[in-house]
Amino acid sequence: MAGCTYQEQVIHYIYRAIISPLFLNPSMSPMGPLVWLMAFAFQIFNAISIGGYLAGYGPTTQYEWAARSEWMFVGLVIWCWGLMANMFHDDDLREIRRTADRKQRKEAAEQGKPVESVDKIYMIPKNGLFKYVLHAHYLCEWIEWAGWWMIGGWKCVPARTFLLNEISTMLPRALQGKRWYEKKFGQERLEGRKAVIPGLL
Repeated sequence: MAGCTYQEQVIHYIYRAIISPLFLNPSMSPMGPLVWLMAFAFQIFNAISIGGYLAGYGPTTQYEWAARSEWMFVGLVIWCWGLMANMFHDDDLREIRRTADRKQRKEAAEQGKPVESVDKIYMIPKNGLFKYVLHAHYLCEWIEWAGWWMIGGWKCVPARTFLLNEISTMLPRALQGKRWYEKKFGQERLEGRKAVIPGLL
């Protein structure tokens, strides 16, 4: 049963750390060494704390895991929905850049010019939960990891800590992002969208 919690981590990070940056993203902003080091340190801390919990500090017998199998199933459904919704909304953001990339390359080809770089285009995403919030991918990531916390159990301190760390680092970015959207596009073009939680925040 503990293997179930490992599998979700592996699936998420294969998507987030390998497939997404190497094969799906048309372009990425540069990342400074300090940001890279902080992300690396966070992931090491996270891996050690979750590994320790699953290896001995949490439930260790089949009986302990089986006693909470219903909650694990509900958590797995929530985790799967969060992951799929996260991927959908990530791809919606990527499609904005892919569309701009295709358009700029086509225009350059028609003019007989080489394409040296593609300008970044910013638009307000409008599909899925983006109809209600500007950072739907953040919300779906939180839902994903809330489901994972349910799988690990309410007493799974590393899963709870991971979710709280995500919210505490992503929420300020979402609020800052909303201010950026307001400045870039104007309040009226946002059509009442919130930053990250529909109808609230």
